Amino acid sequence: QAIRKSLPRLELGLYEYQTAPMLAKLQSGEIDVGILALPVDLDGLQARELYSEPFTVAMPATHKLAKRDTVRVEDLKGETLLLLEDGHCLRDQALEVCSRIGTQEKQDFRATSLETLRQMVATGAGITLLPELASRGAYGKARGVAVRPFVKPQPLRHVGAVWRKTSARRIAIDAVCNVIAEHAR
Repeated sequence: QAIRKSLPRLELGLYEYQTAPMLAKLQSGEIDVGILALPVDLDGLQARELYSEPFTVAMPATHKLAKRDTVRVEDLKGETLLLLEDGHCLRDQALEVCSRIGTQEKQDFRATSLETLRQMVATGAGITLLPELASRGAYGKARGVAVRPFVKPQPLRHVGAVWRKTSARRIAIDAVCNVIAEHAR
């Protein structure tokens, strides 16, 4: 909405891709700009960080940690971690946050969407990490799910725009980046 309002003459198509296919489409010129978690391999591409976003923990509403206002990464030791399928940057980031404390990934489950993760959490199958933006509003109030922030310093992910260095649409890309960065605050 903010992009369309700020840049009404811009023709905008929105598509969701996993990281590797998005980078391939950028390099081939199929798409002009991609919004994704950084860092990525920038072979022939350029990037600009737009914002940093803390992770939150989603757990069954009846979970012992749901009684707390905040959660420490160490509190997740021994928990069953539900993740997106291979190819999603969020999967890799969640594994990076939890790898040093012994959280166990649920090996017989891979979600294709954040909504599937939320539903599996609600059934009591485990916990998951969600980006803060995916935890706001109605998303943070899913039935049977409690979402808690981490104590500071919170684990973060960095989200940015990526485009071809040779793009002729640099002015439009900069304008889109400015709107996203402004509204992410």
